[in-house]
Amino acid sequence: GTAPRLVEDARGEATMASRQNADPEEEGWEKTDFPVVCEDCLGPNPYIRMQRQDYAAECAISGRPFTVFRWRPGTEARYKKTVVCKEIALAKNVCQVCLLDLDYGIPVQARDAALGREAANNETALMGAKSDVNIEYQTEQIARRIANGEDVAAEASGLAAGGALEHHGGAGGKARAHEILSRMARKKPYYNKNKTAICTFWLRNACTRADCPYRPCNGDTHMPELTSAPEMRTQNIKDRYYGVNDPVAEKMLKRNEERDAKAKASMAPPDDATIATLYVGGIDERVTEDLLRDHFYAFGKLKSVRVMHAKKCAFVTFDDRQGAEAAAAA
Repeated sequence: GTAPRLVEDARGEATMASRQNADPEEEGWEKTDFPVVCEDCLGPNPYIRMQRQDYAAECAISGRPFTVFRWRPGTEARYKKTVVCKEIALAKNVCQVCLLDLDYGIPVQARDAALGREAANNETALMGAKSDVNIEYQTEQIARRIANGEDVAAEASGLAAGGALEHHGGAGGKARAHEILSRMARKKPYYNKNKTAICTFWLRNACTRADCPYRPCNGDTHMPELTSAPEMRTQNIKDRYYGVNDPVAEKMLKRNEERDAKAKASMAPPDDATIATLYVGGIDERVTEDLLRDHFYAFGKLKSVRVMHAKKCAFVTFDDRQGAEAAAAA
C-alpha cells in the first residue's frame, strides 16, 4: 500500500537533487531585481523593505525555481510573497502575489470574458498547457519573447493593437470591451486584503495570548471573510491564473449581466421623436472618437460624436431616430 507513495517520494527527491546540481543560467531560471506586483499588494507605504532570495521556491504554475520576494505592506498587514515567477505573471499581465490583472485589478476570468476570449486559449496563456513538459516549453517561449522586447503583458490584457478587435469584431467591439472592463475595474486601491489572518484559536474560543497579532485579537474586528460564501474561501490558485472556475470572477460577471439587463429594461425611448442622441458611459482615454464612429455607423448615419474623457462618457447623435433606437437595442 505504500509503494506508490515511495515512488512519488523517490521522484521528488530525484527532481530536487537534479535541480540542486543544475546550473541556473543554463536552465534559464528566473533571477530578477524587482517583482511584478499590483498597488494593492505593495501597500500604501512608498518606503518598504523587501527580502529577496534567488531560486527560493518553485513557481505555482510552471514549477520552475524563481526569485522570491517577501515584504510587509503595512504595520498592521501580514507578510506577502510572490507565488509565481515573473514570466508567468507577465504572460497573463497579473500580479505575482494575488494573480489579479495589473491594469484593472480584476480576475483573469472576468477580464477575458470582457475581451471575448476562451479561458486559457491564447498564446500568452500557456495555450492551456497542463503537463509539466508543455508548461516548461511554453514558459521558455515566454521568457524568450520577453528577452526579445515583446510586450506580452499588453497582449494578455488586450491593450495591444488589435487585442480586443479580433474577439469583438472591430473597433466598436474594443470600445465595448473597455466599457465593460472600466465598469468592473477597481477604482481605488483595496488594502484591506493585506490584513492579518483571522486567529484560529479565537475561532475555537481558545485564544489566551495577550499579544495575539491576528484578528480580532489585535483589535481589528472587520472580518468579512466570516460572512462570505464558502466557495469564496477556497479559491484555487491555478484556476485563478487560467481563468476557470473562479468564484470571484463569476460573481462579478453575474453582477455585470444583471446590470446590463436592468439597464436595457429601463431604456424606454423618449416621447420626443426628434431626440436621436445616445449616452455612452465607461469611456477612458483609450476609447477615441474614431473607435465610436466605427462601432455606431453600422446602425445608421451619424451626425456627430462627442467624447468627454474628463467625464468618462460620450454622446453619439444619429441623423434619425431609427438609427439611435437600433443602436440602443443592440
